[in-house]
Amino acid sequence: MLFGPLISWPFLLLVFVLPLVGAAVAIGLLVQAWYFHRHGEGGWGNFFNWKTQISTVFVLLVMVWVGFMVYKVAQFKREFTIENWQRSSRAQFVLDRDFQYGEFKVPKGTLVNRRDVFDNGEPQRALGLRGLDALQFPAPVQLAGLWVSALEMTPGRMRLAADQRISPVYHPDPESGDWVLDKSRAFIDCKAGENVWFNAPLIDYDIQAEFLIGEPDGAAARFKPSQWQFTRCESDWVPMEIKPAFAEPMPAGGSRQVFTVQD
Repeated sequence: MLFGPLISWPFLLLVFVLPLVGAAVAIGLLVQAWYFHRHGEGGWGNFFNWKTQISTVFVLLVMVWVGFMVYKVAQFKREFTIENWQRSSRAQFVLDRDFQYGEFKVPKGTLVNRRDVFDNGEPQRALGLRGLDALQFPAPVQLAGLWVSALEMTPGRMRLAADQRISPVYHPDPESGDWVLDKSRAFIDCKAGENVWFNAPLIDYDIQAEFLIGEPDGAAARFKPSQWQFTRCESDWVPMEIKPAFAEPMPAGGSRQVFTVQD
């Protein structure tokens, strides 16, 4: 059930009907002026009677209103373009400094993919790694005890930078539904270029407290590789999708990324 019309009658009258009426009146005045020029007698003073004067004032007011609407639409489009650029530039970028994110210091030069639902494109919004999707490192790094070149958070997996023996190994327990130690395998041997999958145990937090402000960022982030549970390696599943850095030119009025989160 709709509680009211999506577009109100006053809105329709001001945005659509009024300009159309103004245009009709303006055309009528032009036709009258042309007719009076061809057939009128007594000079133009007879043409500009009180009705014509009121109609002229009405048309001028409508023109001012239409000009104001055009200006506001252009302003909205400009602001939307800036906000979209700001949001996109903070979703795919290369770190220009080391950044502490939870337990891990993400090195300078890392390509970051992230989605922050709280980022509405505000020009001076703090840049961090909240909503992290993926990382591609400029050189192999040690993360969760393994040498890796890239990370994807959903699903949880890392691209190995070297052949490695990984232990312990976990598997899902059908009875409890939890991930438990796989006693049938003390370790798994994985090769460079393969993706090692992991389960990231849930960390208790106050959902209601973060509903309006988002999850912690910077050093307080819930990013704890020390707790990850490795499950298997593979090389033939869907490859990681890491988008390149956003490269569209900055529009007039935009601003560069601003780091105000603890780094």
